[in-house]
Amino acid sequence: MKATLKDISDHTGLSISTVSRILRGGSKSSSDNIKKTIHTAKKLNYPINSRLLNKQYEYKSKLQVAIISSFYPDEFYSSFFYGLDNSARSENIDLSFFIFKDEEDDLAETINTVSKYSFDAAILFIPTLQEEDYNELTIELPSGFSIISMAPIFNPILDTITFDSYRGGYLIAKHFHEKGYENLGIITGSNNKNEALLRKNGFTDYIYQNSELSLTWQFEGNYFFESGAKAFDAFTELDQKPRAIFASNDYMCLGFLENALKAGYEIPDDVAIAGYDDLPISNYFKPSITSVHTDYNILGKKTFNLLKEKINTPYEHSGILSIIPVSLTIRESS
Repeated sequence: MKATLKDISDHTGLSISTVSRILRGGSKSSSDNIKKTIHTAKKLNYPINSRLLNKQYEYKSKLQVAIISSFYPDEFYSSFFYGLDNSARSENIDLSFFIFKDEEDDLAETINTVSKYSFDAAILFIPTLQEEDYNELTIELPSGFSIISMAPIFNPILDTITFDSYRGGYLIAKHFHEKGYENLGIITGSNNKNEALLRKNGFTDYIYQNSELSLTWQFEGNYFFESGAKAFDAFTELDQKPRAIFASNDYMCLGFLENALKAGYEIPDDVAIAGYDDLPISNYFKPSITSVHTDYNILGKKTFNLLKEKINTPYEHSGILSIIPVSLTIRESS
């Protein structure tokens, strides 16, 4: 049953009219009554305009931030959420996660619902969104509600903070070059994901800038383990096999590696391989996997600092792109 003003009144001992004035942001009641009323409203899941109330009364010690994200039950999302949660705690922010299912949910409706409750701002991490999706979304966003994106895009519409995916691919190709590998291959992510294209572009641009290197093989995967396994099957059919391969995420790298080891390949003597994301399993798998390292604690801290700026000084979305550097963790697979 939906909570009412009377329910809050009964819990706090304040009159319904006092509760109503407090929650409308127009009360001159004591700070204790204000805090008690707002705390009770939250506890009873009564919808409040947290941004308005905090502006009027300055009652909150923590920002309330929602992250709206696509999700798969895997190690990547576990690492991603864990890193953001750690940085949120260090920044005195309460972080809540909302899983967005593209085939079921309406994103604008989800954001508008979040904005009506106790959240000060929202973060989007939905890698499949394209420029036209963001353009449509901005028309329906609630006025004055701070929101940024963490997903890479070539032409940002929302203010965006994300990892340098291009540099990640570039670092892998440079590493292969320094190891003396000349014939290179790549297992890409899906073409509908901007970060997959950026990783590919960084890798191939380095190759094209060095005449002794050649890109001899490309296979389009989808970031899942199974597509890495399929990539290995395609690899075995090649007449000219690449000496080193960049798998655009760790799951595809693992799928390729597992099947290569079963088939008797020596890694990296027969074929070298590297991944992206530097998931914990990269260090425990044998051979351990060379991978592009992405630090989610740093990403979180930079994101929350940007959000605080937007909340304190609201402005229109300008498509500012902030890039977080990545690094390369070199291990046995290359």
